[in-house]
Amino acid sequence: MAPFGNREYVQIHWRRFVRRFARTFLSWTILSITIIGSLLGFLPEESSQGLRSAVDYVLIHPSLVIVVLLLYAVLAVLYNWPRMIAMYKDKNTDIRVIIECCDILKQSGMKVIHTVDTFDSELDRIITPRSLHGAFIRLCQEQQVNLDGIIDAYLERLEPSATNSQLPGRQNRYELGTICPISFADNHYCWAAFTHLQPNGTITIAKEEYIACLKTMWRNLSEPLVREDEVNVAVMGNRFVDLPAEFSTEQKIDLMIQTFFAVAREKACCRTLRICIHPDNVTDIDFGTYPTVIAHLAKRPII
Repeated sequence: MAPFGNREYVQIHWRRFVRRFARTFLSWTILSITIIGSLLGFLPEESSQGLRSAVDYVLIHPSLVIVVLLLYAVLAVLYNWPRMIAMYKDKNTDIRVIIECCDILKQSGMKVIHTVDTFDSELDRIITPRSLHGAFIRLCQEQQVNLDGIIDAYLERLEPSATNSQLPGRQNRYELGTICPISFADNHYCWAAFTHLQPNGTITIAKEEYIACLKTMWRNLSEPLVREDEVNVAVMGNRFVDLPAEFSTEQKIDLMIQTFFAVAREKACCRTLRICIHPDNVTDIDFGTYPTVIAHLAKRPII
């Protein structure tokens, strides 16, 4: 989605936009007048003759002043428009963090798909088709990718954390944060176990498991065999997981960033982290404040 494209987000932040627009427009106008006045005052008369003539010409043609002011107004609108993207580069680690309303499956670099702890791939009966997990499975079906074959081959290397014969699909569970790399058509993806699949088909994760899961995931993504310069991840647990109502979108993003930098102090998993925001959730956060928020979170210790 384009950063100018959400009407609800603009409506929420229009007051701040108007204030910033007015401040920018006035400062540019005053600065222009100040610069011209200073040049006329300090330059020798013979050197400023051309500038004086240009100023005199503009003053006797008010339409030119209006054109210049309209140009300033248009540029001020473009400069201050509420954008659905926030960027921050950490000076200590040289890591860039981007929070953006975008389609994660269309980004370059590693695309992290959070999934159930059994790494099931069966749509409808187990996986919700409307989820990111479901969208990725459909993509694999369109590309005729042997998804189960890739998953089985990778999981053979891992030790399950538990086994439950009552589960509707795969029987083995894996620790939350466990990853399974999947590559095809020159694109790199990575499944990350994020929720517990229950025998009745529901998915759960306790609020207190959230931080541990994220830290384990970032550590696994930092391993040399899977590490990439750019990693993309959606807001985890924001649409189909039953977490407490007070556990807001911003709180989840904050924990994702905070755990990311906590692990990056030991071993970074990428040079660019992009957190992709679903269009349904853009009004939950304020992109304009996030560069400052990320700067704070990058230095904050994690429990």
